[in-house]
Amino acid sequence: MSGGLYQAIRASGARRVAFVGIAKHAGKTTAMNAMIERAAEDGVPLGIVSIGVDGERSDAILGVPKPEVRVPAGAWVASAGDVLTAGSSGLTIRESTRISSTLGDVYLAEVRQAGTVLLAGIRTAAQVEQVLARMERLGAELCLVDGAFDRMMAAAPGLTDGVVLSTGAVVGDTVAETVRRSEAFLQRFLLPTASEAEAELLDAALQAKATVVGVLAPSDANAVGAERYLPVPLRQTPFGAHPQLDPDWPGSDAVRALAVTGALTDRLLEMLTGLPRGFSVVIPDSTHFFVTAPVWRKFWRRGHRIAVRRAVRVFGLTVNPHSVAGYDLPRRDLLQAVREMADGIPVYDVKGQEEV
Repeated sequence: MSGGLYQAIRASGARRVAFVGIAKHAGKTTAMNAMIERAAEDGVPLGIVSIGVDGERSDAILGVPKPEVRVPAGAWVASAGDVLTAGSSGLTIRESTRISSTLGDVYLAEVRQAGTVLLAGIRTAAQVEQVLARMERLGAELCLVDGAFDRMMAAAPGLTDGVVLSTGAVVGDTVAETVRRSEAFLQRFLLPTASEAEAELLDAALQAKATVVGVLAPSDANAVGAERYLPVPLRQTPFGAHPQLDPDWPGSDAVRALAVTGALTDRLLEMLTGLPRGFSVVIPDSTHFFVTAPVWRKFWRRGHRIAVRRAVRVFGLTVNPHSVAGYDLPRRDLLQAVREMADGIPVYDVKGQEEV
């Protein structure tokens, strides 16, 4: 891989990069392997970790072949003891992370001989942070986090500096269908940043450890026209409970926004869609967004909006024209169509090379 995505990431100064596929077999591991290869050519010390399991020779559910994670000599990896020897690479265990998993305790190991590796045992954002921080202290200059399609937390701001998204023919059997489904996924990363009032409301929710609604307050005397919200914490109700049925709900005409610290789901958004036009929902970042396109579209058409406290930086979108179902989409046509949809986000082929 010459330049392309790797060069753009290095130029940005990022030290932690997440890789997330919009579906299984979208090309995420291939894109990460290309990044690893290019970094190794430059002599950049690497740290590599996966949330979940990555590096298997075949898909545990579908049984189809998967690209293995390839690591160079000198890299640091974190994996569970029961699978540390599953790959072809030569590893030297340096220390225990004191993280336990169903596959054994997780260890930090240094690669002494290049080859493949099976990564497993890391499950939470706190564990990722712990391992990355230790890898960096051990000399890793660039840390790569493999986040499975159902583990969006890898892209959370504060945990990583940005994300590489992967899509491809696996999500649609035509160029148009692939682009449509890719766009629905990508849009969560293009949500607007919260206004000052919305950000303050979310901060209040995080402090209260509760869902908080915002009631419109009179503008500050020294900032004519500036909007402020008076935060009203809702009671700790069971997950999925209707916020408008909460005893502390101020009334639909009074409420202008709602801050959600956890997952924003279809169920919650559908409960809010019928509120007066101009209602806002604010979430910490795009990794908290789990709303399907039809529900989101209906909410948006009602004149409402969803905003994020912190934006996730998208370094690029890689495109894989091959599907594990056995067909290939026209490579150049697919790349061009995704690029036209991607709203300025750089688009690369599955190995991170930008098409001209």
